[in-house]
Amino acid sequence: MSYVALLRGINLGKRNKVDMKSLKSLFEEMGFQNVRTYIQTGNVLFDELICDEEQIETQLKNTFGFDIPVTVRSIRGSRKDSAASLIY
Repeated sequence: MSYVALLRGINLGKRNKVDMKSLKSLFEEMGFQNVRTYIQTGNVLFDELICDEEQIETQLKNTFGFDIPVTVRSIRGSRKDSAASLIY
């Protein structure tokens, strides 16, 4: 199954800069497979969830030096949620 990690509050003007190559490398080093980033938004796509959001947040803080809130969703779940919001 595929997942997306949504990173909040990065690359806002000159604040909280995160290089996408470094972000991708970090997720690969953590053991995630088929890692892709989406432009500068902080959205990271990957296969196989191997740890929880707290562990990802800890690694991000250790690497980039500031807190980055993370929400992880399955791709299937995200589509379903998006479709449901359009109906209501």
